[in-house]
Amino acid sequence: MATATKERSVIVTLRVKVDGKWRRLPAAYGGNGRIRPGYAQVGDEQVEFAGPAYELRLYEDRQAKYIPFKSGATDADAERKKLEKSPSKTAAKNAAESAGGTFVDKEDRQTLARTAAAYIRDAQQRGAMEAADQARLVNEEFRKLLNRKTYVDEITRDDIFKFHTALRKRGCSDRTVANKHQRLTSWLRFAGIDKTILPPVPKYEETLPTIYTSDEITTLLAEAAPYMKMSILLALKCGLRDQELMHLEFSDLNLADKTLRVQGKPRWNFKVKTHEQRHVPIPNDVLDELKAWKEKRTGQSLILGTKNGNPNTKLLFALKTLARRAKMNCGRCEGCKAKRRECETFTLHKFRRSYITTLLRNGIDLRTVQAYAGHKDIASTMRYLRPASAKEAQGKLNSVVW
Repeated sequence: MATATKERSVIVTLRVKVDGKWRRLPAAYGGNGRIRPGYAQVGDEQVEFAGPAYELRLYEDRQAKYIPFKSGATDADAERKKLEKSPSKTAAKNAAESAGGTFVDKEDRQTLARTAAAYIRDAQQRGAMEAADQARLVNEEFRKLLNRKTYVDEITRDDIFKFHTALRKRGCSDRTVANKHQRLTSWLRFAGIDKTILPPVPKYEETLPTIYTSDEITTLLAEAAPYMKMSILLALKCGLRDQELMHLEFSDLNLADKTLRVQGKPRWNFKVKTHEQRHVPIPNDVLDELKAWKEKRTGQSLILGTKNGNPNTKLLFALKTLARRAKMNCGRCEGCKAKRRECETFTLHKFRRSYITTLLRNGIDLRTVQAYAGHKDIASTMRYLRPASAKEAQGKLNSVVW
């Protein structure tokens, strides 16, 4: 019987789970030559499986093609006999449609490696370098955990739970597990996975937005070269997002009004996140720095552009390098332990969080801060209404008349 199966140009296969892994096994046939529903040929034995999924396998240009069958084993075997007489791709597609199934071309199956590369490249092309770095790390972790799986359609709900478990065993916090889960599922949705297998985001304790301390800012600015100092000042005191920093031009500045305009840049395919332009006030010290900086950048349109006049997509890397040089790495995160020693606690977006928090703490009203930050709704701004630190509050507490 095993020999007869091998001789067929088109065979019926069962897609079954063996030891927690999906496998395709050839269907088993009885002595009368008829297919045995629910049985697969495993070596010289015929093994029964509960509720298997049937497929037809044929070859087109030496590539395996599969036709998933929603009907039973007998119908699948009947179509096998028809296809053996005309095993073309067109015939296979027609047979799949008549059987209520879908023709699956192995060449068209999405691999984990290819979709991961495309997902990271997409983030880079959008200028979201921090998201690209996070995606690269999560993709490597997940694929290493499931090194025997090649295709996106092989991923199961249990694989994602297995990823959660591995992260927790490694000592990751609930918030980190949730963040990595969101990055992982974003990639899988990009790859076209069946969304019904994706579990919800793991729960975690909501924390206050992290901000830089005064000491950290002082140290970074003292260590920074002029270019990086300009980057930090714009991120910290104007609250710009990463891509807004990269695409900010001298023409966006109104030095007389002491404001800058955040707007899209079609030539670089940059769009403002909320699709709304906004004006942001420039503090006097930053304004002075910008005037001096403009004189040094004659002929440049971008304030933080590269030598070739393009948006600098490596600002995040430059910040992490600065923090490492200033000996500010935490020494505990995964980034610090990695070869490049890029501390995860230092991000460009953290300057923006510091900006919003500082404005609110200094009595600027919510609506105004919302407008400066470019938030679509006020709830996003309200997240930054964090209490002052113990040191900041101590003086006010001592002056309270109880």
